[in-house]
Amino acid sequence: MNSDNDIVMNADGAAKLGFPMWPQFAPETAEAIAEPIRSGKVNYWTGKKGMEFERQFARWEQVKNAISCTNGTAALHIALSSLGIGPGDEVIVPSYSFIASSFSIVQAGAVPVFADVTTDHTLDPHQLESLLSERTRAIVVVHLYGVVADMDPIMAFAKKHDLYVIEDCAQCVGGMYKGKKVGTVGDAGCFSFCQSKHFTTGGEGGMVVTDDDDLAWECRSFRDHGYDVQERLNLLAMEEKLNYVHNRVGFNYRMTEIQSIIGLNELKRFDSWNLKRRREYAKIYDDAFTALKGIKALPVNTTDRMNAYWWYPIRLDLDVLTIDAPAFVKTLAASGIPCYGIQWPEAYEEKAYKDLNGFGRVKFPFKSKEYTDAESVKYGTRQCRTAKSLRKETLNLFLHPTWEIEHIQRCIDAVKKILQKNYK
Repeated sequence: MNSDNDIVMNADGAAKLGFPMWPQFAPETAEAIAEPIRSGKVNYWTGKKGMEFERQFARWEQVKNAISCTNGTAALHIALSSLGIGPGDEVIVPSYSFIASSFSIVQAGAVPVFADVTTDHTLDPHQLESLLSERTRAIVVVHLYGVVADMDPIMAFAKKHDLYVIEDCAQCVGGMYKGKKVGTVGDAGCFSFCQSKHFTTGGEGGMVVTDDDDLAWECRSFRDHGYDVQERLNLLAMEEKLNYVHNRVGFNYRMTEIQSIIGLNELKRFDSWNLKRRREYAKIYDDAFTALKGIKALPVNTTDRMNAYWWYPIRLDLDVLTIDAPAFVKTLAASGIPCYGIQWPEAYEEKAYKDLNGFGRVKFPFKSKEYTDAESVKYGTRQCRTAKSLRKETLNLFLHPTWEIEHIQRCIDAVKKILQKNYK
């Protein structure tokens, strides 16, 4: 299985092929991060940039609360646990996603139940009913590749069965669903600022967003050793000594001042440069590939589901081609084009799930009878047929904002050339 590290290495390889490296940082960042180094105020609680980044991100997301953290996996763990999801619970999640989407559920002590996707790479809402059990507490929706999931039927199902909805927006910063930013449709939204994502806070980073004030305080507490953060802020204002204000068991998932400064600078230029160029390049791809023989489908982008274009997934029409997507990717790469195939379509195929290799000698939660329904962890018998079928069909092109139109055109020309050589 591929990892985020593979994507980072591929991005580095792109530079060697004559394509500008991603990411690149705002010009003012190098000097800006020198200040906390000079002052020594590099921790979330000693500097002021951490809370400023949270305020600015919340304003940009058009949401009441944003809670920064160490990475996107931590963001998911924070959201799930702060919603009270844990041992004895099941959470429905697409199998077709990076492992963090499901591992965060296990980290919270709950059990992931894998759902298939539609051919647009997002959660199939028609599968939800068949996956529901008396233990189901939540649904994790993944907006994969920047493609926005169809949220209305998912939210309607969740409301009917009193379930929480957590949006995994790691690959969809800036996506919109019916006029709302992704991450604000469900109960909580989780973002990743890893090196490969839309923008990075120095290699790693994450954010949880929510309009629920009580949930936000719980997230802040869980992120920070179970601290009563609201009380701590009051005590800081009064300059009193802090004693005995840990109200729950929590973790240390705080972001640093340097990461927050980087995030602030990238957020400033996100709409005007980063997302703007991604959408411009996607339009060029659309114009080049629409109705082209050998291409079955382009990424969903409508008024209701505005794509954020982390990557640009293309589904090949194998009925008219003599080449499948994995071979297409190899041919593109050999011709000097950075590209990728499908990402992690069947998480239940991972050894950790097949062997039920959880925590400690009891392999928690998979083999803990008090907390697990044995039927729900029979991952060896699970089949997500659409996700599996997309392996052979899906080719991903890049559209980094550091590129120019000439780089996009090189990708287009190479794809067309390979198509022409491989028609039946």
